[in-house]
Amino acid sequence: EYHTGGNFEGYHLFHRSAPFTFRNGEQIPELQIAYETWGHLNAKRDNVILLQCGMSASSHACSHSRNPAPGWWEEYIGPGRPLDTNLFFVICTNNLGGCYGSSGPSTINSHSGTRYGSTFPRFEVQDQVAAQFVLLDHLGIDKVHACVGASLGGMQSVCAASMFPDRVGKFVSISACAKSFPGSIAFRHAQRQAIMSDPNWRGGDYYDGQLPANGLRLARQLGTITYRSGLEWQQRFGQSLAKGITKREGLKNEFMIENYLAHQGEKWVNAYDPNSLLWISKAMDGFSLEKLDKDGNPCLLEGLKGAMMPALVIGVQHDVLFPVWQQKEIADTLRKAGNKGVVYYELDSIYGHDSFLLDAVSIGPAVKGHLEQEPDGARHIWEDLASSAVGFLQAISQGGSTADSMRDIFRALSNGEKDVERDRLKAMVKLVWSGRVNEVAVDKAFENMAKEPLMELNDFMNMRQALTEAMSETYLP
Repeated sequence: EYHTGGNFEGYHLFHRSAPFTFRNGEQIPELQIAYETWGHLNAKRDNVILLQCGMSASSHACSHSRNPAPGWWEEYIGPGRPLDTNLFFVICTNNLGGCYGSSGPSTINSHSGTRYGSTFPRFEVQDQVAAQFVLLDHLGIDKVHACVGASLGGMQSVCAASMFPDRVGKFVSISACAKSFPGSIAFRHAQRQAIMSDPNWRGGDYYDGQLPANGLRLARQLGTITYRSGLEWQQRFGQSLAKGITKREGLKNEFMIENYLAHQGEKWVNAYDPNSLLWISKAMDGFSLEKLDKDGNPCLLEGLKGAMMPALVIGVQHDVLFPVWQQKEIADTLRKAGNKGVVYYELDSIYGHDSFLLDAVSIGPAVKGHLEQEPDGARHIWEDLASSAVGFLQAISQGGSTADSMRDIFRALSNGEKDVERDRLKAMVKLVWSGRVNEVAVDKAFENMAKEPLMELNDFMNMRQALTEAMSETYLP
């Protein structure tokens, strides 16, 4: 029986009982989307980042209380990180067609009571994006601050910008394309053939028998070759023999690179559904955002005309699966279409296609800057947070004595230290007691009683009488 390996618990499951219709007209009777979230949705529901993942990824992009295991983008999500959870509410889904909770070949068809297997409809990347926006509708989110994705996720991010231009504020597309090219199609074809040549595949209906494990192992090894670069492997492995190998004989694995590929293949057994690879890779192969121009010819410029929001496009020079000219094509076409907010970065990273997973030092700052910078950046989110914090502090200060309020102010600023900068205390007193205190009198009190740049709690509390007298209205502690 097929099962997923590892810790994939703790996700939310959106279930829509109504049919979901694919672009080709086929349907499934209901839709399931597994998703996970980080951060907090603000009152305006405008701080959402839709994180779109690669072919084989689950929704578990980062650890959280329901699942403490590290996620596939652990270094990018959290307070102060590129996807800053102090600011943003991050949502990541398991892709339609996947095997980690979302509807796909391995899920149960509610009409038949058995797994879909070979009967699961063929779908497109556009269908995967449409399913994500069905989830956003369910969550009451009209527009996302940004779509962010790499690899297949990067295809989805530019696709979302094209399909839903009024619902996407910005987008980030890393190591992706707007139209698949023969080279990547050929690589994925070889992976599919490895699985489909395994006798246990049985046309895709293997769930009541043996897993086509040999085909899956080989497919993963082939994929790994495309995910990394020859330069990295030359530096990392060279022609070194594997541990325990002293001479070359027979046909067994003898080089370190052979053992590495074998290990990568073995990791996928019982951890990823072979059918998910087949169905999703077919969707990737057929992906194109072209639309017909006035002469009836497929035209990428026509397809990207609606994507006028700020865009960050990142490519990696050693990427053999999605060559950098494909990312350059996205950026150039957006600019030609009239988008004035396009930024294109090209990285010289030895990690190839997997740089988005392994080179956070290079990619993270660019993503963070794009998401937070104006126009359409994070300024309004910071202002909302500041306004909420001020209101909270003011509410606390009005609910207790002057002494209690002063202690709360000091503790909030000290962060466990014994002293606080005098000027920060003065500014906070004015902020928390805004409308209740004469600011000129506060300045005078600090000038007369706080001679040193740092103050301890007792020094601050000694100013209680002077600050009480500075109240614009009588305030009895």
